[in-house]
Amino acid sequence: MKITLIKPRIGRQEDSFYIDEGRMEPLQLAVLAGMTPDEYEVNMFDDRFEDVDFDEKTDLVAITVETYTARRAYEIATEYRLRGVPVVMGGMHVTLIPEEAVCTVIQLSPVMPVGFGIKF
Repeated sequence: MKITLIKPRIGRQEDSFYIDEGRMEPLQLAVLAGMTPDEYEVNMFDDRFEDVDFDEKTDLVAITVETYTARRAYEIATEYRLRGVPVVMGGMHVTLIPEEAVCTVIQLSPVMPVGFGIKF
């Protein structure tokens, strides 16, 4: 099984009123990758520095969501759901406002709360 971990940027670089200038390390994804058993393949995209390769085959996508990255996180989740890939979202924003994530992506797939995150 291949798991893809994604750190979204603050917005789109094209057609955007703002561009992410923050450069904090995505430690939460490194911790998740380190805790993942060896039998799983883990891939990570830092959307602030590289394009997310939506065509790369994966079995599950996990996205960390902060309030200022929520819009981009929902765009990424939607793209993967259109391809039939399950998406798990977690982080501060989804923990505090799960209804928003559910309402944003719900039209594409069933939604299931999982602990402090949401699985689409």
